[in-house]
Amino acid sequence: MTAIALDDEPAALEILARHAAKVPFIDLKRTFFNAAEALAYLHQNPVDVVFLDIQMPDMLGTDFARLVQRQQTQVVFVTAHADYAVAGFALQALDYLLKPVDFGRFLQACNRALEQQTRQRGEAGHIFVKDGYDWVRLVFDNIQYIQSDTNLLFIYEQNRQISTRMTVADMLELLPSDRFLRVHKSYIVALGAIQKIERHQVTVGNVAIPLAGNYRDTLEERLLQKKLR
Repeated sequence: MTAIALDDEPAALEILARHAAKVPFIDLKRTFFNAAEALAYLHQNPVDVVFLDIQMPDMLGTDFARLVQRQQTQVVFVTAHADYAVAGFALQALDYLLKPVDFGRFLQACNRALEQQTRQRGEAGHIFVKDGYDWVRLVFDNIQYIQSDTNLLFIYEQNRQISTRMTVADMLELLPSDRFLRVHKSYIVALGAIQKIERHQVTVGNVAIPLAGNYRDTLEERLLQKKLR
């Protein structure tokens, strides 16, 4: 995915550039201090994502976002001011990152952008996660279930297991909600991989996964919706 970053603070742009260099599917083409120069560049070189400060001297980021969204460019706001969040989400920004931006949140925003792009293009959805020192591509079709253990997630496919440092809540933000569901505080399952539902557990492959009572109704509703489609 191609991207640019626009911010009037050099230090903020340096952080974004360092983060982008670590994400294999993000190609950060340029960084800009000036909104007019960024707009001129985008007119000739459309990109998939813009990482955008809100409070800038020559143009508000919200005004800039309105212009680039006409080109179907996704916008991720990056700002030190939490009180701008409402304005950002009113513009249907993809994400809203607070400075100083840590790499985990940056990666989460990038994965959201990738998922949004794959949905728009009708491609098989996937995300990237870090397993040790390696970046691993996770195809949604291959995931059977995900288990949380302290600060690690274990992602189980039919023929491999991947571990990554992420919370269940963060992973749910990246997965398509029509295909995955939390069934327990420590488990996410792929709806298409469920073979059996019992009172207190679901079976995925040969694995019995605990089903918490507060998730059971949601699971049954979701499976009914899939059946009626």
